[in-house]
Amino acid sequence: MPDKNKNIHSEIHYLADEISTFFGERSKFGMYLGAIKRIGVQEAKQIFSEVKQADCDNKIKLFFWKTKKNADIKNSDNS
Repeated sequence: MPDKNKNIHSEIHYLADEISTFFGERSKFGMYLGAIKRIGVQEAKQIFSEVKQADCDNKIKLFFWKTKKNADIKNSDNS
């Protein structure tokens, strides 16, 4: 069982920690936090769930491709 980060105090930080730990990139916590902030917690949870179940070679790239695609759609809706 991986070490839990004791400095997590919000849902968005918890999710960023969970995702970065899953991908083995805890040192890139901020990168995951930024992606989640762009799309929102619920969308990030949905994308993370899809990526975990995906049959692909690079789940990290898939996660960021999906978050970017989602953020682009979200931004075009706000324009």
